[in-house]
Amino acid sequence: MSKKWVSIFCFIFMMVTTVVWAFDCNKPDFGAKLEKLNKEGFFVKYMENGGISYYKYTGPCRPTIHETATMDIGYAFIANKLYARIINLTTRKQIIEKVKNEIVKKVSKQIGTAPYEIKQDGDWWLYQWFNEKDNLKFKLKYNWKKGEGKCAFYYEPLRAELPDLKEEYDPMFLVQYPDLFFVAW
Repeated sequence: MSKKWVSIFCFIFMMVTTVVWAFDCNKPDFGAKLEKLNKEGFFVKYMENGGISYYKYTGPCRPTIHETATMDIGYAFIANKLYARIINLTTRKQIIEKVKNEIVKKVSKQIGTAPYEIKQDGDWWLYQWFNEKDNLKFKLKYNWKKGEGKCAFYYEPLRAELPDLKEEYDPMFLVQYPDLFFVAW
């Protein structure tokens, strides 16, 4: 009987430690080295431009927003450190407002503040947040007529490592150049 309990304990311990050390796509460790985040080998490089490497995460973690929208997610690394998470959203026009409201609520809770900027440009709405404590910026741009949106978290201190980076290669400018960051597999 004791062997059975030891086996069960070992199995539970392995599962808990795997979960603890696995990459959390809902709360990525910005600034962390790729080697630390990619112990399981789930990051696949798909592009490099202007000193920024772009990866897809193919592991078991699923962002909570997957329940309401279809998305394409990319991760950007500067000097092998996590700089940005970029998301391209597509959903039915009827629920884009619901998806936007859910993102605004979750991001405001995670960042700890309401958006510092909200503006409209034609059919596109832009929301921006900044978390001074963690040096994280977040941008959400969505088009309620088309049922699509784009958003990115990025870690401000790493941006300083590439002072001559061309604007069109920087994920923080995805608002102006959204199609550069997503490629079909």
